[in-house]
Amino acid sequence: MFKAAIFDLDGTLMNSAKDLERSCNYALSKFNLPKIDSQKYMLMLGLGRVKSIEIIVNEFFGSEQDEIVKKFLIYFNEFYDVHMMDNTKPFNGVIEMLDKLNSSNIITAVLSNKPHNFTLKLCNHFFGNKIQLVSGLKEGYKAKPDPASLIEIINDLGLKKEECIYIGDTEVDINTAKNAGTKSLGVTWGFRSRESLEHEEADHIASDISEMTDIILS
Repeated sequence: MFKAAIFDLDGTLMNSAKDLERSCNYALSKFNLPKIDSQKYMLMLGLGRVKSIEIIVNEFFGSEQDEIVKKFLIYFNEFYDVHMMDNTKPFNGVIEMLDKLNSSNIITAVLSNKPHNFTLKLCNHFFGNKIQLVSGLKEGYKAKPDPASLIEIINDLGLKKEECIYIGDTEVDINTAKNAGTKSLGVTWGFRSRESLEHEEADHIASDISEMTDIILS
């Protein structure tokens, strides 16, 4: 049994795709550009906000458009800050899962590529003290799959890498765990397929919350 379960947020603990897409489309509208295709945007989720925006800006404006990326990010965050909870909610069974882990003395934490202030706001609202440590993307840190933030969480918890498991829904999450030297658990209800997670050689793959819980507790 692991001593700590560290979770990705979007696509793993909560269904946030619609509010993220709406924020992207708001930013696109500021440049008089068409809405993004939902399926296409889904494939960008998990890469981190800046990387996703760079891909979108590159498609419409070409590369080397740093000022446009900065403006796009401002518009995106402006909308998201107000509307991040319009449609977002935890996946069914997540609250019960966290309660079960907590009652089993498993430390629960979150590591997201979402900006730290937004990550805190969402986790405090939906999970409260069910999550013991929350970390979003902070200034001076690189986005996942850079392992620095995950390693910092493990150190802050006073645990060894082999005592922790990182859980997420994308190839970025699996590679973050690999880079940090922890076990990985991929979940199939988020932004990627089982095949994608298998391709990244996730240590474990869960198709539902119950299976995920059993793996953490095994």
